[in-house]
Amino acid sequence: MKQILTVILLFITMGSSAQVLEKPSEGKSLVYIMRSNDLGGALNFRVYDKDLFLGALPSRAYFTYECEPGEHLFWAASENRDYVEANLEANKTYVIDLRAKIGMFVAAVGVEPYSPESKRHVKRLNRVLKKHINAKVVSKERTEEKLENIAKAMEAYNRIKGKENTKIKKLLPNMHFEN
Repeated sequence: MKQILTVILLFITMGSSAQVLEKPSEGKSLVYIMRSNDLGGALNFRVYDKDLFLGALPSRAYFTYECEPGEHLFWAASENRDYVEANLEANKTYVIDLRAKIGMFVAAVGVEPYSPESKRHVKRLNRVLKKHINAKVVSKERTEEKLENIAKAMEAYNRIKGKENTKIKKLLPNMHFEN
């Protein structure tokens, strides 16, 4: 009997530690963009939705981005650029992690779409929501100073996209997290 009570208590405790995700406005999609590791802590990664600059995300932080459902190209820039093609459904919440990696001169960035099917992804997401700050950096800018960087990134994306063994990741409609 003690063992059964212990198991029940463990499940209740585990369930209560899960963080609640925000819900998008009716008819919109919501994307959590986060940094789950501390490598490259002094460096902010610049985040874009195709030609729209969303902001610079610091280490140990996340932000939410509400957008129209459908096709999106999310990418992040550091000394490199990394891309994820997303197909978002209305009224759903998605997660993208910007993973710092060892680079030549400064930290490089890797964009990783999360799936609720991965226990590792769920664990990292819960840790970020508990311990990291909401940077609220979404600027949605189309400034002149970003145009050259955006143009170069789109050229690089098209070159990569044209290759057979593309390294572009996919965020599929079924990879949404429950709110």
